[in-house]
Amino acid sequence: MDAYYASPASSFYDDKLSRKFYEQKLRHLGYKPYPNDGLITFGASGTNLCDRQLVFKNDRATKPEKSDDLPFRGRQRRQGTAIVDYVQLDLIHMLKRLGPLASFTMAVRDNGEWDFEEAAQERRVFEWPHPETGELVKFAITAKPDGKFDYVVDGSRIIFEYKTKASGLRAMNGKLDYKGAQDEHVRQVTAESLVFGIDEALIVYESTQKPAWFDDAASTSVTKGQKTWEDGAPRPDLRAFYVEITEEMKHALLSDLARQAALVYEQRTGGEVPEVTVDSTDKCGFCQFTDHCKRTVTDGNVAKLQRAESAMATSSMAGKKEHCNVAKFLEGVAV
Repeated sequence: MDAYYASPASSFYDDKLSRKFYEQKLRHLGYKPYPNDGLITFGASGTNLCDRQLVFKNDRATKPEKSDDLPFRGRQRRQGTAIVDYVQLDLIHMLKRLGPLASFTMAVRDNGEWDFEEAAQERRVFEWPHPETGELVKFAITAKPDGKFDYVVDGSRIIFEYKTKASGLRAMNGKLDYKGAQDEHVRQVTAESLVFGIDEALIVYESTQKPAWFDDAASTSVTKGQKTWEDGAPRPDLRAFYVEITEEMKHALLSDLARQAALVYEQRTGGEVPEVTVDSTDKCGFCQFTDHCKRTVTDGNVAKLQRAESAMATSSMAGKKEHCNVAKFLEGVAV
């Protein structure tokens, strides 16, 4: 990708390839419902929901909350979508622009379409033992990756996922240096591996902040924390992580999804909604059921969270992310 974007030719698209790309996008516009088989269907990118959010999502009586958001968030979502679209367009030009330097190509389906997003979407049904009861649970996973690549050398295939980050160059690189690819993204490609039978993946991160056009390391008008060059080179705005999906990873994910699917089936037949846990409050920020969740949480559940928050407030956890998440959730709960 660096070789492509460094080339002056990357500024120009081949009309024939571009037309085919946009025609494919147009063919797949529109809503595609899942088969009406009553099975819980997990989207590969949605296998990291908390138990309670998953139950609400699969309850027809509970509608996602729609309210005004901060304007920049809408622009950020739009920006991320647009970047992925253009990256896909760039990827199909790689072979034409780089020739023998291209180490991979976008895979092509039997019908001639490039193998990404809606064109690649598949749904697969699984039956897996519940990790606690051992009873078989039936559910489905659907996946539509940002791409599938063919290695030029041996024709083997790899899953491709592209993520944008608006946190800035230093923050993105610092977090990726420390933790590597995010757990939820590894979980996503594991789900895709189960659907497509491909056991390798690339997760690529792009910072929407770019380095200064020229070296700013010596610039006195740029503060130390804002400098985007270091040791004569720009800080990376693109980071790629290779993931080999093992049988252990697939089994662990299937076991967890079987457990979650069972919760939804139980709730449909009169079972209780799962409780809010300390860990699950880490996912409230992007949940579309936050207000409903807070209105319906039981007094006993609130009491548990209050005890956990009080213990954290007087320990080494005080003020840390986990503590703040619990405290924030409790702020909006009527006592």
